[in-house]
Amino acid sequence: MFRTSRRQILRLGLSSTALSQWGSFSTIAAAESSERVGDSTFGRARNVIVMFCWGGMSHLDTFDMKPLAGSDVRGEFNSIATTIPGYYISEHLPLMARQMHHLAVVRSVHHGSADHRKAAYWNLTGHSPTNAAGGVVAPQLPSRKDWPSIGAQVAIAMRNDARFHQRKNVQRVRPEDVVEHERLLEAPGVKVLRRVSLSTDVLGPGMYSPGTFNKQDGYTNKSTVELIGMISKAAASSAPLTRQSDGPTADVSRFVIGDSTAGQWGSDTHGRGGPLCLVGDGEPAEAHAGFGCHANKFITFNLLEVRKQHFAGTNRPLALTLKVGMNRFAGMPPTAAGMGSIWIDGKEAAVSEVLSRDYKSQTIEAVIRPEAKFLTLAMLNGDRSTNYDDIALRDVNLHEVEGELPEQIEEETPKSKAVDKNLAANLPRTISIPYPLADRGLLNGQFGGFLGLEYDPVFVHPGAGTSFKGISPASGTIDLTPRVSQRRLAERGLLLEGLDHNFEWARDDEHASFRHKASHDQAVNMLLSPEVQSAFDLTEESENMHDLYGDHVAGKSTLLARRLADAGVPLVTVNLSVGDLNGASGDNWDTHGNNFNRLKNDLLPRWDRAASALIQDLVQSGRIESTLVVFLTEFGRTPKINGGAGRDHFPSCYTVSFAGAGVNGGSILGKSDKTGSKPIEAACMPKDIHATVFHSLGIDPHFEIHDQEDRPFRMCEGRPLPIFS
Repeated sequence: MFRTSRRQILRLGLSSTALSQWGSFSTIAAAESSERVGDSTFGRARNVIVMFCWGGMSHLDTFDMKPLAGSDVRGEFNSIATTIPGYYISEHLPLMARQMHHLAVVRSVHHGSADHRKAAYWNLTGHSPTNAAGGVVAPQLPSRKDWPSIGAQVAIAMRNDARFHQRKNVQRVRPEDVVEHERLLEAPGVKVLRRVSLSTDVLGPGMYSPGTFNKQDGYTNKSTVELIGMISKAAASSAPLTRQSDGPTADVSRFVIGDSTAGQWGSDTHGRGGPLCLVGDGEPAEAHAGFGCHANKFITFNLLEVRKQHFAGTNRPLALTLKVGMNRFAGMPPTAAGMGSIWIDGKEAAVSEVLSRDYKSQTIEAVIRPEAKFLTLAMLNGDRSTNYDDIALRDVNLHEVEGELPEQIEEETPKSKAVDKNLAANLPRTISIPYPLADRGLLNGQFGGFLGLEYDPVFVHPGAGTSFKGISPASGTIDLTPRVSQRRLAERGLLLEGLDHNFEWARDDEHASFRHKASHDQAVNMLLSPEVQSAFDLTEESENMHDLYGDHVAGKSTLLARRLADAGVPLVTVNLSVGDLNGASGDNWDTHGNNFNRLKNDLLPRWDRAASALIQDLVQSGRIESTLVVFLTEFGRTPKINGGAGRDHFPSCYTVSFAGAGVNGGSILGKSDKTGSKPIEAACMPKDIHATVFHSLGIDPHFEIHDQEDRPFRMCEGRPLPIFS
C-alpha cells in the first residue's frame, strides 16, 4: 500500500485531480471502480515510447543524488540545477536538466529481485518472475509460458482500436517491377577493357603484417599499397585508413566487435596459413586469388598510383568486383561469421551481409570515380561471434571499362517528410529498437509469451549511428542498413507469400489464421511496400532533427521510435545500451566496476542526448499531448561504492520518469532515505508503472488476457501513479 501524507503530496506540486486519485483510494478495488470518473487523462495517450536502460541505471548518480551522504555513497559526481526549482540531477545530464519541467520523476520504485533477468522480466511484464528473491541462477530462457511484454499486452488490449482496422491498401514491389542491374559489368553498353587483380597484380602473393591496433604501422609498399592495418572497437567510430594523420577515416563501429585477432593479412593465401576457399560455396581446399584474414583488418590502396602503374593513368571510372565468404579452416564452428566491405575515401560504398560459416558467398561491387584517392577493403566480424572469424575476399578485381557504368545509390540528404498516420494497421503492433536484450541468453519477458507468436515484437535496427561498444544479439533483427538489393528483397517477400499455403495455421482455427495472416502481411509489407518502408526511413527526417538526436545509435533509435509512434505503432521500446550484458562488459548500465568513468564517458552522454532530444522534439511539435514517454530500468545500484569503484545490483530502490499525455511535468513523486537505500514516501512497484501506462492509453483496468490453454488472467494488478495533471 502506498503511504504518503496530503501535505507531502501538495509539496510535490501534484494537481487536485491527482491528489484525489491518490488520497481517497483505500483499496485497489476502490481505485479500479473510480479511476475513470471525471479523469480526463484516462486514454489521453495515443502512443507510448519506453526508453529502457539495460543493466540497471544508478539512481544515486543520476536522478536521486545524495550530496550530503558520505563519500562512499555520494560518489564522484556533482549535481546541477534543473528547471524544477530545488531539484538537482547529475552534472553529466546537462541537456535533460533543461527539460525536467516536462517530466514527473518517481524516486520510490522497488521490487525483490537482484538478478538482471528476473528484474527486467518484472519491469517489462509487470509481473513477478518465478523465485523472484532467489538470487542469480541459471537463466530461464524465453518460453510460451512467460507473461507477455508490456508491448504485447498493449497490442492485445488495443486490438479493437479503430486505427488497426483501417488497413490501407498499400502497393508492394514485385521483382519484375524493379529496374536495377544486378552486376555492374552486366549493364548495357559496358565493355571491359582491362582487368587487374588487387591481390595477385597489385599487392602480390604472400602474408603481410597488419601492425598494431590504432598505430597505422602495418605494411606499406609506399606506392600502390598505402596501409594494411587493424581496427579496434575503441577506434572503430573513426578508424584511420591511411598513414597520414589527416587522411580519411571511416565509421565501422556497428561492424566491429571485440579486439581479439590472429594472423596476418593474406594475399592469394589466408593470413593464418592455407589456401583461400569458400566454405559456403563448397570449394575444394585449393589455392584461389583474393585476400584472407581473421576479422577486423583492412587494406587501403592509393588509387592514383594504382591507375598510374596498372591502368596507364586512365581517367575512366573503374568497376571493383569481389566475393565475400567464410574461408575454410580446420575446426571452424558453424557459429563463426563475418562480412566484407568497400570504402572509398572513408565513405561506405558497399557492405555485405553478415555471413555465417556455411552461407554462400555474396558479391559486392563499387564504382570508383576518377576523383577518388583511396580504396579500402575491410574484413570485419560484424556480429557477436567470439570465434576466430576467418574471412575471404575472393577474386578482387578492378576493371577499366568502356561505356556508362550505372550510378550507385549515394546517401540521401535528409529531408523533412511527415509519416503517413494511416499506416497503423499495416505496421507491427509492437516494435523494439535496436535489437533484443540478452544476458546468458535472450531475455525472457521481451516477447509475446503466452499470447503467442503474433504478439512477439519486431526488432528493428535503424541501420545508422555509431554503435555502443560491446556485443548485441543480431539474430531476428531487421537491420535497415541498405545492404540488400530491392529486387532481392522483393524475391524474399514473394517466397514468404509462397510458403503461406504450407503453414498449419492456414488449415486450423479461423481466428488464429486471420491473426497470423495479419502478422505475416505486416512483415511482408516491411520488405515490399515503399509506403510502409517510409515509416522506417530516417532520411525523411530533416537535417535539424538528425542534428538534434545526434549520430549515435541511441539517438537514431530514439528518432526512429518517434517516427514509428507517429505512424501509429501503439508502443515502441528503445534500448539505450549495448544489447548483451556479457558479464558487465561493453556499454551497458551494469556498472559493477569503474562506474563513474563508464557513466560520464560512455553512457550518460548518449542517454542525455537521445532522451532530451525526444522530449524537446515532442514538445515543439505538440506530439507531447498524445505521447507518453517512460524512462525505465530494471533496478538501481547499491548505495555503497564497492572496491572496484563500482556499484552493484540494487532492487530495493530506483528511479523512473514519465512525460507527456497529461503527465504533471515538473513534479516529484516519492522519496528515498538519506542513502537511497529504500523508499520512505510513496513506495511503488513495477505493476504500478504498468498500470500507469495502461491508464494513459485508456486500457480497462479489469482487462483480461488468456494464455495458450485459454485460461483467463487479469492483465495488471497495480494502480496508476498519481502523476497526471
